[in-house]
This record gives sequence, C-alpha cells and structure tokens, in this order.
Amino acid sequence: MQTSPQEKVELFISCRNLKNMDFFSKSDPQVRVYLQEQGTWKMVGKTETINDNLNPNFTVSFELDFIFEIQQLLRFEVLDIDGPTAFDFIGALEVSLGKIMGAKKQTLIANIYDNTKKPTGKIIVRGERRGESLGLVRWQWSGVKLMNTDGWFDKSDPFLRFFKQRDDEWLQVHETEVIMNNLNPKWKEFEIKEDKLCGGDRFKPIRVECWDWEKSGKNQYIGDCEITLEMLASGETDFDLKNPKKKKKTGTLKILGFKIIEKSTFLEFIRGGEQLNVTVAIDFTGSNGHPDTPESLHTRILKGQLNQYQQAIISVCQILLNYDYDQKVAVYGFGGKPMFSTMNSNTVSHCFPCSGNNDYVEVEGMRGVMGVYDYALHNVELSGPTHFSSVVQKAMDTAKAHKNAQSNIYTILLILTDGEIHDMDETIESICAATRLPLSIIIVGIGYADFTKMHTLDGDNGLYDRRGRKAERDLVQFVPFRNFNGDMMQLAKNVLAEVPDQLVEYMSLVGRRPLVPQVVDVDNPGSLTTLKREDSSEPIAPQWTTSNQSQITQPDLPSIPNLDRNLSRDQSAIINPKTMEQSLAQKVLSKEVHRSKMSNRPPENTQTTNHTWNLTHQNTGTLPSLNMMADSVTLNRGATIKEGGHSQFRNAAKHLTH
Repeated sequence: MQTSPQEKVELFISCRNLKNMDFFSKSDPQVRVYLQEQGTWKMVGKTETINDNLNPNFTVSFELDFIFEIQQLLRFEVLDIDGPTAFDFIGALEVSLGKIMGAKKQTLIANIYDNTKKPTGKIIVRGERRGESLGLVRWQWSGVKLMNTDGWFDKSDPFLRFFKQRDDEWLQVHETEVIMNNLNPKWKEFEIKEDKLCGGDRFKPIRVECWDWEKSGKNQYIGDCEITLEMLASGETDFDLKNPKKKKKTGTLKILGFKIIEKSTFLEFIRGGEQLNVTVAIDFTGSNGHPDTPESLHTRILKGQLNQYQQAIISVCQILLNYDYDQKVAVYGFGGKPMFSTMNSNTVSHCFPCSGNNDYVEVEGMRGVMGVYDYALHNVELSGPTHFSSVVQKAMDTAKAHKNAQSNIYTILLILTDGEIHDMDETIESICAATRLPLSIIIVGIGYADFTKMHTLDGDNGLYDRRGRKAERDLVQFVPFRNFNGDMMQLAKNVLAEVPDQLVEYMSLVGRRPLVPQVVDVDNPGSLTTLKREDSSEPIAPQWTTSNQSQITQPDLPSIPNLDRNLSRDQSAIINPKTMEQSLAQKVLSKEVHRSKMSNRPPENTQTTNHTWNLTHQNTGTLPSLNMMADSVTLNRGATIKEGGHSQFRNAAKHLTH
C-alpha cells in the first residue's frame, strides 16, 4: 500500500453568540481541543482566555497531522473560565478533521451544545494547510571511470542505490537499473519525491552507493558519496566515489540533468475548491446469496450488525463525504434484474439506479445510501454475470461531464463486488481510456472468493490496453474486505490511502494547478476575501469586523444528541431534520411532485406517495437505527437511535413496494 506523505494543518478558532454564564459580566471563554486516539480523548491544547466576550476570536492556533484516509475525530470544548481551576461548561462540538478541511473554504460553522443537548452558541473552525509544496526531483546520473571489480576479461555491471538519512541510520529509497559490462554507464532519468529522498530538507545528506551486480547475488561494492539537493541546485555536478578498502577514489558520479518540480498537494486543491463526487456501485449477482438467508453477503437478518456491504460503504463513504459540499451520492447496482414498480426487467442489467428511477439516481448522504441499498435489496432479483465495464463507463460519463463543464469535481467510483469479473478486457480498456478524466476507482472485494485476478486492475505494475499502450496513471485501488477482520478503520485506511496522490497525479497530467483559495469572513458570509497566489502558503489569521459580530447566516447544524456510535459523529452536517421523516422513495417522489408543479403536469407514480417509512421524529431527535457494528463508525451529537430499528428499515422498504 502506498500512502501519501502527511501534511500539516493549522486550525484557527472563533465563537459567536455564546451563552452568557455570568450574572454581572460576560463569560470569559476558552476553547480546549481534544483528539480521539484509540477511543480516548487526548488534549491537543487550549486557547487563551478572552475576558468579557461572547464573540471571541482566539489567537492561539493548533497544528495537527492531516491523514486523509483516517477519520480523525476532534472535540472542541468551550468553557467560561472563573479561576485557575474553576470553570463553567458552555458547550462542545465533536467533528472530524476531514469535515473541517473538506468544508467550503475550509471553514466550518457549527452549533455547540451543552449537557442538556441545547445549542449554546456557534464555533467557527478554519483550517489552513501548513508548509511548502512537496517537490518532485527529476534527475539523471552517469558514471565515469568506475572501478572494475570483474577482473581482466570482464567489466563491472554497475547500478546505484539512494539512501535517506533517518536519525543515525540510512534508509534505502531507490535503486536504478543495472548497466551491463560498462565502466562509464548512463542510467535512465527518473523521478523521486523530495519528501521520500530527504524529508523536504534540501540541506539533508543523501547517500549514493555504486555497486557491481553479480548473478550470484553477492554484489561487489564500488564506492559511495554524499550529496544534498542544495549542492545540486548550486551547480555541483561531479562527485568522487570513495571505498574504505581503497586508498584512491573508485570513480566519479556525474549529474547529467537535475530539476526540482514543485508539486501541488491534495489539500491545496481542496483549499482551492476541489470537491470529491462519490458514486457507489453494488454487486447484485446471485453468488452473493439470497438476502433473507443468514449466510448471504447481502443478508438483512443480522441482528444488531451490518453485513459486509454495509460496513464497507460506511467505512469508505463517511470519509469521502467530508469533501463533498452537496452530499449527493449516485448509487447503482449491477448483475441483477431490476424489479421496481418504475423499472422492471426480466433481463440482467449491468448498471441500474438503486432507486429504480433513472431520473433520480442520487441520494443524500450516508443515510440515503444505506436506505436506497436496503430498498434495492427488496426490488432486485439477484442474477449474473459480473460485469464492471458498464458502471465504469457510467462514472466516466460523469467525470467527463464535470471536466467539460470545467467544474472542480473529482469523481470517486466505489465498486463493491463478491467475485471475479467476466468482462476483464472491456474493463481494462475503459480504465485505460479514463486516465485523463478526473476519476479514481476503488474496488472492495466482499466475501471469500478468489480475487487473484482483481489485482490486475490495480495497476501498480502498469495496465495496458488492447493496443499495448500503457495507462498514463494508476487510478484503481483494490482491497479484499476479508483482510481486515472487521477493522473498519484499517479498511478505510488501505482503501483510501492512494486517493490524494491519484487526484494530484491527474491534475499534474492535465496541467491543472490549484485555484486561488478564498476565505470566509464569518461575520459576512456572503463576502469573500481572495488570497494572492504568492501568499497562499502562509498562515492567515481570520479577519473579523466588529459591526455585525452576531450576524451568522449559515444554517445551524441540526441538534443531534450522541448517536449510538455508528455513523461518524460529524455526520450531523448531512442530516436535515426536516427530511428525517421522509423515506428515500418519498424524497424521490417529492422531487417529482415539485417538478410537476413547476411544469404544470401531474406527478408520475403519485399512487405511491402515501407509502412511508416507519420513522418517528420527536423533540429528542429520534432516528431509525441502522444497528451498525460498535466502533465501526460513530454518529454525531444531536440525535438518538432507537434500539431494534434495523427492522424498521426492512419494514419500511416493504411498505414501499406493492
């Protein structure tokens, strides 16, 4: 698994309209920040205390490692400080770092809640990427008069090894090809990340060793030298090789070409407004087993647990949705026969909307995905064979439309499947054709089938089309679900680790740079302050005005008490209380009714509008339970889940069908 280098982010905090905890003056607020590690909250730090202020702008900021593929949960506690050890609790917010960095303009505005779950003000958290862009070193090396270790009748077969210094040891990071029988070799030009080579420190030593390759594996040492990128940048080109067993130099290494290419980072693109658009494709082939049986991979009868498809969907989507403003997810099925009232076929479809309506393929957020998946299980006949090319082509069409519209949207196709595919050649052809589209494909193998051939699609070693042309970049990641023994965090980490690099590699391939970032003035949300390109790498303190400090127009995040530890605690941002009582089908039909009003025509399928999910929405924010695995994901503050609610979802889907 290739992981992206960690980036540093800095968080700036402000509050507005805090509840006043003092009688004869105003509160003296302070914010304490915690990071959850292995189920325990560990303090990151605390801001200064600002006296008599219900709308504070704190100057103390917090620097954290940003890891895209991990759900990094933060807790912000706002306190009224009464003395060295005395304070009143005003309120708190729990949210993931990804939700902050994925928010529009990387600025999150949210309610805080007291211990009675009442809102007690707003907290504004703004993230800034720290540090410089990571460079890509492109260079070519040659050898001059290298020592011959092969005797009178032969010549050395030299190759180079490059080492990064780490504390008091050397870590090998690259090895060149072998040049046979040559004492004046010229190796191929290659690229290597500056971070991988020297940690981004251009004054840090890099060790280069020259070896003579031997068929027996007992390679002969020719010599070594130490360089720095700064030496190369200043014009040095020749470096003598030294061997402790030899009194004289054993040859010279010479730089033929050297360039550091400044490479933008994932967060720079996100900061410039790039969004991730998630599309889910689910395998409905017969090999999954009938959903009403416990051994089925689609089983609906696991009490208090999720099946493997549900676990994988939540683990991956809860992170990806942090970077999607509208939270709309297209959900497709393949390998089954659609039996919806609005879409009925006796033939197998290799790409159909799980909503059963081609006009409404998108659902809202995690709950929408889970709901439409359950709905499809009741309305799709499992069949086969397993084909990927149609859903890949559908995702390509979406990515192509975004590219042609010049929208800042990068599509992630998540395919969940239980076995080998039967259209490998067609799928490879489609993937090779997609390299210049803003698209990544994640494949999760569900169950215990033989997925050996699936690794072919994960083009770490190169993917070739029918004409023998190599794909210009790697855009596929395949991971078997069974490798993680139910550890959803590790699954997400492995599945998503390559996404940031794939996005950056695509942008580099098509010559796109991050857009100029904009910063929200939270006291004037409608106005934006544009940063100059040359200033974009510097930390920028929030700019506030005093004329209208209390005017924050962003809608409140819904009040959701601590939810059952199943969906991520930051999912409150995508749960709209006004639509909690609507099922997915109702939501689809309500759109149809709205559209019919706008066009003065009767809505389609209005006979089904009275079918509702068995949901309740009380003052406490009761929601139907997904009964998800403990610790797989957690849901945010503000709503409670009724026990035994998984049957509500099943019963609800039955109410939706005739």
